[in-house]
Amino acid sequence: MSEFIIEPDNYSLFNVDLVDTLPEDYPDEFKSFCAANEIKPPKPSSSTGKAWCLMTTYKYNYFNREVCEQIKVKFNIKSNDIIQQFNKVSQRGVKSSSDLHDKGKSYIVYPYQLSNKYKMRKNFEYSGSEEDKHKEINQIKSTIKSDYIDIPTHLWQLGHKNPETTDSSSKNLVLQPPIQARYRDDYIFIDTLTKFPCPHKLLKMIKNKEILLTPQQIENYKKVFDNI
Repeated sequence: MSEFIIEPDNYSLFNVDLVDTLPEDYPDEFKSFCAANEIKPPKPSSSTGKAWCLMTTYKYNYFNREVCEQIKVKFNIKSNDIIQQFNKVSQRGVKSSSDLHDKGKSYIVYPYQLSNKYKMRKNFEYSGSEEDKHKEINQIKSTIKSDYIDIPTHLWQLGHKNPETTDSSSKNLVLQPPIQARYRDDYIFIDTLTKFPCPHKLLKMIKNKEILLTPQQIENYKKVFDNI
């Protein structure tokens, strides 16, 4: 009979009081997963390895900053910022709380899965030659320089961060070079360079496949907007 799987939303906060010793190694299932996917986890004896051993041994548990600090003190783990030992798991290829944007919690998803970053980086390479890559990079740098850096200060303009509001207060204003005028009706500006498409623009970009969203991202966006 297969094991009942608990979803990350229902993981329990790890109870430090129930553990007297740290696990000395990873579970065999996790070691097999890493070997099959050519992932090299941190050494179990390292501070990060101890954190990983805890997360893989006590699956269906999450660790917040307070619990991580308790673990550091109880087991005398040397670290300037212990939460970092529990974070950045996905960068090594294992799906974790950061893949689900589950802030304030650290855990490794079970059953074990590859992280999005691992999938993106696996066999990732530029399709052209090194010369083509350098030419493209230089073209991008040249465009940024001419459109943003070399524009005289007196030519910069004042625009609205959100073009679909009537708010003309300072909190809705942003300084922009003239090139940004082409984006003003279609984007909400977070700052001078960072922008987010307005609803009509986002729909157009999705239809034209200018932007591709994963099913999980779509679900996450729905949750965000439903909770506003």
